[in-house]
Amino acid sequence: MLAGSIAGHEMLSFDKANGFDVLGQLDQLHDFKPDSVIHMAGVLGTHELFDTPAMAIDVNIHGTLRILESCRVMKSGYVGMSLPPVFPSIYTATKLCTDHLATAYHHTYGVPTAKVRAFNAFGPGQKFGAGHPQKIIPTFSVYSWARKPIPIWGDGEQCVDLIDAAQVARVLIEATGVKDDAMIDAGSGVSVTVNEVANYVNAVTGSLVGVEYLPMRRGEIPTEIVALGQGWDRLSFQPSFNDEFLKQTIWSYQSHPAVINGEL
Repeated sequence: MLAGSIAGHEMLSFDKANGFDVLGQLDQLHDFKPDSVIHMAGVLGTHELFDTPAMAIDVNIHGTLRILESCRVMKSGYVGMSLPPVFPSIYTATKLCTDHLATAYHHTYGVPTAKVRAFNAFGPGQKFGAGHPQKIIPTFSVYSWARKPIPIWGDGEQCVDLIDAAQVARVLIEATGVKDDAMIDAGSGVSVTVNEVANYVNAVTGSLVGVEYLPMRRGEIPTEIVALGQGWDRLSFQPSFNDEFLKQTIWSYQSHPAVINGEL
């Protein structure tokens, strides 16, 4: 259990990496009696969760229900992590359910709730490799630094909205002051194609290997995933694309073990 402060708030990190679990004992969370809970725990993945749908339902839905029930008992606010409901995936299904659970607890029990819809978040330290979902920037960066063709599922003309993790965190913190079950977009509103992202990453790394087009994965369809600005009027700032942070993130994968050890 890690304690500290951020943006003037006393903070408790209740994380599985520290021995805690949303499906386990929540006593220490109740002992802390937080004003608000930012609930980010869950299992992620698009095509990956088709192999473990029961686990995804248990962790993402049952785990969220336990946190909402704890918020009701503790009289705490709740901020949940949501997503654009564009993919026909197990993950999307679980997150839509948790959105509705939060709304149910807000209207029935008066739990102060807000939801943050995260788009394509990136930042140094985002995981890559076995056991982790294949996120766009870690995947593209590692392949590019390894001088392997960047894998693109589909024709690459689907659009994404890149937003750095620091701004997502700021949205989550400010969302603790929102009590009326509002949805807030944590995205830049800037639309770029997957092909453009791949070309950008290769330009930063200096790779000349290019890309490799692969069939779309389970749970994915060609689409545009871009923030429309929902809830930005509830924030003290407007999230925006940070080019310099993206470059720093790409550079951070130059020394990833998969690159150094030739594990691709």
